[in-house]
Amino acid sequence: MSGWFLECVEIEGFRGINNEGDPLVLNFVRDAVNSVSAPNGVGKSSIFDALTFALRRNIPKLDGLPAAECGDSYYLNRFHSKDVGTIKLTFGPGAGGPSVSVTVTRNDAGNRTVTASAGVDGEQLLESLNRDFVLLDHKTLQSFIDDKALERGRAFAGLLGLAKYSALRQELQAVANTRAFNKHFNVKGLSDQQASLKSGLAKQQTEAASAFLALTQSSLLEQPDHASAVLKAHDALNQIAVLKAHCAGKAFAAISIDDCISSIKQAEGGDEQTQLASLHRLESTLKAQLTGGPSADDYQALLASAQQRDQALAKTAGRLLRELYAASRAVLLDEQWLNKNKCPTCEHEGAEPLLPGLEARLTAFQELEDCNLKLVTEWKAKPWKELRKLEEAQAIEGDPPLFSIADNRINDHGLTEAQAVKLWEWREKLFDRVTAALEDTRFKREALEKRLPASLVAVTTAVEAARRLQKSWSDIESKNAELAAVIAKCAAIERVKSFVDGASDTFAKAEADLSKRRLAAVEPLCQTFFKSIMYEPVKPSLAKAEGSESLAIGLSEFFTLKNVSAQALLSESFRNAFAVSVYLAAATLYGGEPRFVVLDDVTSSFDAGHQFHLMELIRTQFARPMKPDGPQVILLSHDTLLEKLFNRNNGQGWKHQRLEGTARTAVLPQSDAVNRVRDATVRFLNAGQVDDAAPRLRQYLEHRLLEIIQKLRIPVPIDFALDDNNKQVGNAVAAIDAAVKLHKAAGDLILDATQESGLQIHMASITGNFVAHYATGSTSAFSSASLLGVMQSIDKYADCFSCEEPVGSGNKRFYRSLNKR
Repeated sequence: MSGWFLECVEIEGFRGINNEGDPLVLNFVRDAVNSVSAPNGVGKSSIFDALTFALRRNIPKLDGLPAAECGDSYYLNRFHSKDVGTIKLTFGPGAGGPSVSVTVTRNDAGNRTVTASAGVDGEQLLESLNRDFVLLDHKTLQSFIDDKALERGRAFAGLLGLAKYSALRQELQAVANTRAFNKHFNVKGLSDQQASLKSGLAKQQTEAASAFLALTQSSLLEQPDHASAVLKAHDALNQIAVLKAHCAGKAFAAISIDDCISSIKQAEGGDEQTQLASLHRLESTLKAQLTGGPSADDYQALLASAQQRDQALAKTAGRLLRELYAASRAVLLDEQWLNKNKCPTCEHEGAEPLLPGLEARLTAFQELEDCNLKLVTEWKAKPWKELRKLEEAQAIEGDPPLFSIADNRINDHGLTEAQAVKLWEWREKLFDRVTAALEDTRFKREALEKRLPASLVAVTTAVEAARRLQKSWSDIESKNAELAAVIAKCAAIERVKSFVDGASDTFAKAEADLSKRRLAAVEPLCQTFFKSIMYEPVKPSLAKAEGSESLAIGLSEFFTLKNVSAQALLSESFRNAFAVSVYLAAATLYGGEPRFVVLDDVTSSFDAGHQFHLMELIRTQFARPMKPDGPQVILLSHDTLLEKLFNRNNGQGWKHQRLEGTARTAVLPQSDAVNRVRDATVRFLNAGQVDDAAPRLRQYLEHRLLEIIQKLRIPVPIDFALDDNNKQVGNAVAAIDAAVKLHKAAGDLILDATQESGLQIHMASITGNFVAHYATGSTSAFSSASLLGVMQSIDKYADCFSCEEPVGSGNKRFYRSLNKR
């Protein structure tokens, strides 16, 4: 048999267990039902919290507290001087072999460390034991019923041992989500980039066609292919005699146009030819500036995005308020914040719940982020940055650099509608400047051409056309390469998307089928367990839709009704019985590495009869030793009635331990608590620490009195037997005193005269020196020596109910009763 049993837990300085220098030690038996009971506030839940931290690395109920309450500061015991919590777990291998110890510590800085026996990876072992059914409390049972179907289905996957499969399915679905996928890979940006490159290519092709016509007097569209067009352009330049030397042996793109201009100048003479070439270039540049940049449609798209951003911004109130809303939302979602109409920040209480309004405000902030992102994408995808170059080229002193400012700030600050309008108006002004400059340049060129010989004008025009053609073809080549890279990237992304979609769908179907098969095995066993708890004609049902993660719960039978709602009809006891049946069935069938289950207060909503039915189910149908292949069960309970059941079964396939103590001092198991409490009390008194000794002294006295009542079977009132709050010193002493007087009156009291008189003497010392004063909460009147005397009186009082066995041996035991030795 593989897997691990929990053999021992040692805890010090963690949660409600101080035990400084003397850890709480709980030993468990693998072939028995183990139970631990304690009054509320003694440390039972702290044991569950310690196991939770060891296996799951955190304590959700503390981490879920509002930030102001600093939940992480309560992991450690606040009275422990070392500020370190230690949890030592000892596991026994199911297949046999030596036990393994894993020690988990947490310091006040929140650092967790794990050490283990030689050759053992402690974290890996703890991780393998972290299964959903291992640690089960009332809150978990309640959430299983109350959760939404999807959340319940995902929790159920953990019960079936499919938690990792369910997590992977969710991760694949998240990756395959089209919106998230496209956002991650910037699909829209790439699409806009493609459109922008194609638009730029179209402009360059138009410019190339114009330049080719000016150079060759032929249409570019009439050329059979690009190589022929290049050859024809080269030939057009080569035919000009003065340029032959610059064209010979060179590709068209390698011809230096500036060298050609210099040769023309030398051959024809004068600076006017150079001026004409410059005017041609300037005219070409100005035309490019007028045809470049975003279109009117691009402006309308940007303006619409800016308007949406303004509308979203109007619904928000700044970053700091967003942080405040988020913190308030976390508080309102916390179950411990009971009044959902009360504001966590100002404590004003309204007539309606506050959460919907907060959600709306936070949604508005998300909408603003989405609008800003859309604006940035729109700006970068379209040629708005070309207007920044235009602005720099046409700048005169005193001009505001609006496009430069917008380009630098848009990522962080977005763009308002008013700013967008102002930018477009500034663009129109810049275009007016360019248009005026172009008209002036054209006028100067035409005037110069009239003065120069026609041949020189034609040659200069041809050379400048060649320059434009070189640039256009170079730009077309680079843009084609860039476009090809973008298209290839989009194709690769599409292949990834197709793969992810297929993987997500395939894995989801496989996970759903596996979960459904395991569900089919769990459901009948769950129904059997439920029937053994409730004994009513009610049959629960579990159902998963084809391919879905959601788990629906219902009732296939409810007395005479069929297929009705479990949540609508079942009382709390029935609901918890339903949930616990599911967990126990899953643990039975799909246990895995952990061979133990820890149940904390799972019976708190059951009535007495159904509590006993559940315990009987666990004992006979679920747990070892009655079910040899079942898990080791550890029950944590504060229920007084159940404790009597635990005590009755103790030693018959059942091991029971009771806890006594306080969070400030120590929590100790009753099985050996008396000697440990006594030793600790004496140690404190010898050190003069009266404040620390007094509570333990009271605890020791109560324990010895209850021990006398139990060992001698002294009858007590019903409220004393059932209510732990009544088990105080005065009530215990009264019950003992009444029983002694009754047997003395009947003439069958087993105590001898010395013992009988000793009762009064020792109890007078106890009550006179300690109890009467301690009841007032004051210990300042006591010295360590006087309290040591009280300790001796307590032991002597208990000795009055014992005898030597055998006589003269010095070994003492309690009488069987007040009238039997």
